[in-house]
Amino acid sequence: MRKTLILLLVLFMMNSTAAFAAPQINTFERPERGTAYTLSEWAEDGWNAPWDNGMSTRTWIDGYNFNHSGGQSLRVFYPKGQIDPANSGAQAPFELTPGREYYLSYWVRFSSDYSWGTTEFAGKLGIGLAGGASCSGGQTCTGYNGFSSRMIWRSGGQAAIYYYHMDDAGQYGDYAVLKNSNGSDIYYPKGTWVNIVQRLKVNTVTNGNANPDGEIQIWYNGVSAANITGLRFVRNSDLVDKAYFSSFFGGATPSFAPANDSYIWYDDLKVSTNRADICELSAGGCYERTFQAEDYTDMSGVMTEPTPDVGGGLNVGGIDSQDWIAFGNVQIPKTGTYLVEYRVASPNNGGRISLDINSGGTVLGEIDVPNTGSWSSYRTVSHVVQIPAGTNQFGLYASTGGFDINWWKITQLY
Repeated sequence: MRKTLILLLVLFMMNSTAAFAAPQINTFERPERGTAYTLSEWAEDGWNAPWDNGMSTRTWIDGYNFNHSGGQSLRVFYPKGQIDPANSGAQAPFELTPGREYYLSYWVRFSSDYSWGTTEFAGKLGIGLAGGASCSGGQTCTGYNGFSSRMIWRSGGQAAIYYYHMDDAGQYGDYAVLKNSNGSDIYYPKGTWVNIVQRLKVNTVTNGNANPDGEIQIWYNGVSAANITGLRFVRNSDLVDKAYFSSFFGGATPSFAPANDSYIWYDDLKVSTNRADICELSAGGCYERTFQAEDYTDMSGVMTEPTPDVGGGLNVGGIDSQDWIAFGNVQIPKTGTYLVEYRVASPNNGGRISLDINSGGTVLGEIDVPNTGSWSSYRTVSHVVQIPAGTNQFGLYASTGGFDINWWKITQLY
């Protein structure tokens, strides 16, 4: 009896650990800006897929124009007159540890002149959730060939969730238009970052029969915008096992193609089995705080001066090796993973910042400061660190000097 209880306890602990495994994230900060984000580059950041369309030819790490956080984002290209994933956008089925329920969050920005189509209007947006053989493309979902759930746009940028399940009303899956709290339809804006969170729960199965207890829920900028229940996805053991990047124009004919070259930017991608990891769904959203460098509470060896950076004001300069600035009484609400950004300028190579707390007693991470070309040319660089909850004094220590800093920022990832 005792051995049985111990075994049950071990199994419970194993299941609990799996349920709250660390999420997969991608802030697109590591790759060199101005390069394609190929499947091998995705893999280097922990995202693996057996195949892709367009990642080598229609993606670009943008470190020059738009980003939601950090200094970089992923830009995807949708050429004028082109449809389907072979010729438009990008596609790859990124592998997840199989789970009954997943949350998926990402930030998205449409180009200011984005075309919704020519004379017909439909396209797939960004990343969705799928499992098994990922039933889609007009297939009949039998319960044995998987399921899929992806965001789409319709005429005028109308936002909707498009999903394949066993009880599809038509050949090409079902969709539900996203709704504001007042019941009006949601339309994607152009030139503005918005957040999309999708939750998919796979139905249970009893004696080979699919129970109608599957669910899909969508949040738009942190507010529930669709909640679909009573779904039957599978009658076998398939679970959510893919974060399916599937974004392209179409429709089956060129009438769905964009009337001009169009672009979508993606940033801060997160996938988790635990809702608590999606801080976009927390009250108040994800914690973030920006510090002007000249607002330090203590320092050694630096000076302040007018900055040529956007926004004006002052920056901290005269930073030599072993100089530092400190910021006291900074409250961190939750122990977790944070993106830390630095707005820097330097005509030199080899600069390096060490971020610490407790007067240097705990080093959180280090980051290289690139040669930005001049003292007047600023660039945002960032790294991901673990920060404990509580009130801390943060220190920015110049392991190697020769740079200026205008501001730095902390943003919660999970």
